Amino acid sequence: MGEKDHAFTTIELLLVIATLGVIAAMAVPSVVNSVRGYRLHSDLSTLASLCNVARLRAASQYAPYRVNVSVAAGTYSIEKLCGNTASSVDGNCTSAYAAFTTPDIESGTQYVLQGNTFASCRPSGPGSYPGTITADALGCPDPFHLYFNTRGAPVDSAGNPLTNGGTVIYMTNQNGMIDALTVSLGGEASVWNWDPSGSQWYSR
Repeated sequence: MGEKDHAFTTIELLLVIATLGVIAAMAVPSVVNSVRGYRLHSDLSTLASLCNVARLRAASQYAPYRVNVSVAAGTYSIEKLCGNTASSVDGNCTSAYAAFTTPDIESGTQYVLQGNTFASCRPSGPGSYPGTITADALGCPDPFHLYFNTRGAPVDSAGNPLTNGGTVIYMTNQNGMIDALTVSLGGEASVWNWDPSGSQWYSR
């Protein structure tokens, strides 16, 4: 007597395929959301690193620097400023924190990942500010600038110490997730994530 064949029937194969389809349909949105969250965190972490680079270059080259963020274009860069350059050498250099006539952009212009958007004032949703921040930049400026003096300390466009507990820039993605980059009065760049379920900011 021969052994029975152990082949799958068409119905069994269809059931397996249908089950896999249901599992995939449930898993794909979660994976997509995770990827979008990772891209959001990655963008602001990169910007935080660029702020640290600007601080170090300002102190090492004894020249003011700034980080430029274009909210509308979704770009950012670091720029060396006039410092001690006289206006007789460059007509734009009327103050230490002015930009050269031909902007001295270092490391090129960076672009945020698709779907991520900057905001220079707190987006709707969060009911508080991250970290030590007590207020947003006046007028929600675009472009948004973060200045560093020759000691690498964060300052305003006139070289004065920051107020409002430091400065902050926000970023959102297509899922409504919100991250924030803060630069404290001491110059520390930190990335935060808003947790709507807990109604608070968490440091990343």
